Amino acid sequence: MTKAIPLVLLCLLAACGLSALDKAAPGSMAAAPTPLLPRGAPNGSVELDRNGDGVVDYRVYYDARGKVAREELDFNFDGKMDTFYYYKDGVLQREELDTRFNGQIDIWVYLLEGTYVQRYERDLDGDGKPDIVRDFGGK
Repeated sequence: MTKAIPLVLLCLLAACGLSALDKAAPGSMAAAPTPLLPRGAPNGSVELDRNGDGVVDYRVYYDARGKVAREELDFNFDGKMDTFYYYKDGVLQREELDTRFNGQIDIWVYLLEGTYVQRYERDLDGDGKPDIVRDFGGK
């Protein structure tokens, strides 16, 4: 039995970034993401403009077998990717967030089986190193 906790933290963080989409007018470009450069899988990527401003704010990369390898998101629509998801064999392993939107990762979340938070790290002083580390265990 693991001591890992559910992925609630990630869901809450993701919901913060989606609030801009909720404010879009019905039927607007923001209500339905459109691919800008669909290249597909395998060994490809797909880019989306979720809010219709002409700037890529979501990108997904696929491995040689066509499984998701990495995702990048711009949650605040400032033109810079600030949230990164890393996968192994199509299973989410780690999430990295730039919650200050300054180009520097300040939260790292490590997952167990793509679902449970196994470890959480946070940089409070902006030096790029974790100041808070919570280990929830695992297998």
